[in-house]
Amino acid sequence: MNYLAHFHLATRAGSSLTGNYLGDAVKGSALDAWPLEIAEGIRLHRSVDAFTDHHPDVLRTLALIEAPRRRFAGIIVDMAFDHFLARHWASFHAEPLADFSRAVYETMASEAHLMPAPARARFERMRQYDWLLSYQRLEVIDRALDSIAGRLSRRTALYGGAEEVERHYGALEEAFLCFYPQLLHWVQQPDRVEKTKN
Repeated sequence: MNYLAHFHLATRAGSSLTGNYLGDAVKGSALDAWPLEIAEGIRLHRSVDAFTDHHPDVLRTLALIEAPRRRFAGIIVDMAFDHFLARHWASFHAEPLADFSRAVYETMASEAHLMPAPARARFERMRQYDWLLSYQRLEVIDRALDSIAGRLSRRTALYGGAEEVERHYGALEEAFLCFYPQLLHWVQQPDRVEKTKN
């Protein structure tokens, strides 16, 4: 899952947006230095990733991406799923995506001082260019994947990764619409709270 899905799931679980945003930025399992709600959000982000990475539907979807981009399949599918969530937003959330995005940015801006400097800078770019709303457009997914590729230590096959989304568009969309309701149901279960502490 990428940013939009993590924020959406956080709101449905009553979890910290900032904590869920920091799930990848904060390393290690020792979270005692963070406010309790931020730490819980970090754990939720990680548990969502674990649930997603091991789900049979997702594993089958990753297999769609062939060499030489197979090793980046997780990144490509994460971005594709955010694209489909943005495109099918009205099926999963009553509030328009533009309003949801503004509310996310406002909430996180009030807690930006808690973020490590690189995460804070990335959030400011997210807000400035309204990444969450822009995920509806496939060309934005293309630019986002190339931006991720540019942060890697050497040029890789991830460049142009949106070609895989275009090539398998129907299958990826079908996979998302099958998987995401299951993830949404899981994240709202009471016993999920205990699992996020592990």
